[in-house]
Amino acid sequence: MSSELKLQANTGRTLGSRSSRRLRHENKIPAVIYGHGSDPIPVTLDRLEFRSALNAAGANAVITIDVDGQDYLSIVKELQRDTIANKVSHVDFQLVRLDELIVVDVPVNLTGEALAAGRQGAVVQQQIMTLSVQAPAGQIPQSFEIDIEELAIETPLRVSDLTLPDGVISQLELETVIAIAQISRATLADATEDELAVDGDDAIDGGDDEASAAGDSDGAGD
Repeated sequence: MSSELKLQANTGRTLGSRSSRRLRHENKIPAVIYGHGSDPIPVTLDRLEFRSALNAAGANAVITIDVDGQDYLSIVKELQRDTIANKVSHVDFQLVRLDELIVVDVPVNLTGEALAAGRQGAVVQQQIMTLSVQAPAGQIPQSFEIDIEELAIETPLRVSDLTLPDGVISQLELETVIAIAQISRATLADATEDELAVDGDDAIDGGDDEASAAGDSDGAGD
């Protein structure tokens, strides 16, 4: 059983940081395949081929890795990156079966325009960027989409508002908040200015009343 996405990998690489640096200079990525009780298999990937496959299928795609003519069904378990060059420096692949239940983190994307929040002078703040789910390896969603048009201060979006495919189970409580609408700093600043203006007007009105009362008192003395 294999997936539609396939990568070529080569064995025989020398282990160690010096060898890994040399591979990266050759536009290759050191990787390891492990799982199901088998011994880890150190392999080498072509960087451009791997990047193209990941961009096309997403981080949670099931990938068939051809290692010297033998196929290994796997998913990307971990990506290590060079923080300076912002390039993948190492990949861990986990062996899977398409019907095997696994736990993965799936990106959560906010869609639409926050109309209700905008009318309240609020801004949208996303609380979780990924949702941990359990699903068969062959049915992992690449992302979850949730519309924020009706998101308002009093109605945050929760995990229960997501539509999960059959067989996909959230590992977070359904009441977990995904996104909220919160009064923006600009709105708060405007409200504060308005309050200060009202207080100033009240103070002026109060001063005028006191002056009138003082004038009336003087007239009475005369």
